[in-house]
Amino acid sequence: MPDIPLFAVVGHPNKGKSSVVAALTQDDSVVISPLSGTTRQSQRFRLELDGRPVFELVDTPGFQRADACLTWLRQQPDLNAGQRPARIRAFVDTFTGTDRFVDEVELLRPISEGASIVYVVDGSLPYSAEYETEMEILRWTAQPRLAIINPIEDDTFVDEWQRALSQYFSLVRIFDPIKAGFEQHLRLLRTFGELGNTGELDHAVQELDRYRQLQLRQASKMIVERLYHLLSFHINVSEGLLAKALPRAPVETFNHELNRIELESREALQHLFLHRHLHANMQRLQLLDSDLMDQEQWYLWGLGRSQLALISATAGATLGLGADLATGGHSLLMGSIGGGLLGGLSGWLGSDWLHQKLPDWLPYHQKHKQLGPVRDPNFGFVILGRALQHAKAMLSRSHADQHALQLDTPQANPMQQLSRKQQVQLLKWFLQLRKNGLQGAAAGHLEEWVLSQLY
Repeated sequence: MPDIPLFAVVGHPNKGKSSVVAALTQDDSVVISPLSGTTRQSQRFRLELDGRPVFELVDTPGFQRADACLTWLRQQPDLNAGQRPARIRAFVDTFTGTDRFVDEVELLRPISEGASIVYVVDGSLPYSAEYETEMEILRWTAQPRLAIINPIEDDTFVDEWQRALSQYFSLVRIFDPIKAGFEQHLRLLRTFGELGNTGELDHAVQELDRYRQLQLRQASKMIVERLYHLLSFHINVSEGLLAKALPRAPVETFNHELNRIELESREALQHLFLHRHLHANMQRLQLLDSDLMDQEQWYLWGLGRSQLALISATAGATLGLGADLATGGHSLLMGSIGGGLLGGLSGWLGSDWLHQKLPDWLPYHQKHKQLGPVRDPNFGFVILGRALQHAKAMLSRSHADQHALQLDTPQANPMQQLSRKQQVQLLKWFLQLRKNGLQGAAAGHLEEWVLSQLY
């Protein structure tokens, strides 16, 4: 018998068996294809938590010659129900290593070795009697059996399938591996426990739920770490680089490093939730080296101009951002990055020239030849808005969905939907985080706030 709960996922070709395996084992390396017969050999996939195996699913080929298989099984007359499992094992032994019944041998072998059965059908296609041959073969195994109706295109024939399947399976469930969320996964695993692994599967579900909470807390910590690194990020600028191109080359370098930090953090977050092959399309962070920029792009992720003005009016002298937020139609982010650059270069160009170029509200340090950090009050909202958009989309993404995550145009900006009080509080925490770092109280407050947004 298997040392952990083992389930063979079987059925007709191209009914979503591999998608079920990918979703439940949280493994996006499972090969999923709309082409029939993609899976030709059984493959085992384990769900592991902290290196400990929880359960194992076997992704099997689809039935190809079910009628001929059942005919062979029935060639031995006068078999009673108790002798049928041995006949199944004899079938596997007889045709292993031959070119006959290759697919049937592959799918029946793990069942003959003790795997419970998960039979997958497509609820968007009508039921037909040909499936009864497959279900009869599975009944001969005498193994615990669960049927899953996967509504691949729609649920048009789900009721018809439920009536038919209930005659062969005591447990029938509807499950869409592409759209099902984490709670639906847990419910299905609890159903798996009814196949005879109740204690083990109940424990596995509890462990999965506990592990998910730990993942979410770790994710909030990683998002705040990203926020801090981007808010405090700066680069040193040499005189040679300045002479070559002011300020294009330094700004391009700055942009490249900003995007590297964000991309690496985004990929680390995906790996935390076992999305090892997920690709996310998202607009690059882009600070321009002129007085103009695509403000619309930034307002997709951060706060709009009117919201920034309201925060200025609300926060006033408490935050010292009134002048920052009252820059009118000028590019706030460009002013900030320009200030960081020009402040760093004041030792070379002279403070009088610098005062003419900088807004009054931008601080600068004549001794520091550096570009950044970005001082724009909207920058923290942009970073956090992008992080939350990505995290929420990734958390709702099934491991069976292998399309790229499209985040170029967000559906809704979480930053703009906050109350003014929340926006002001976040702005305070951004300033404190940049000043006091990840050991300060603001980092803890932000982690708890981000965690509340991820549920």
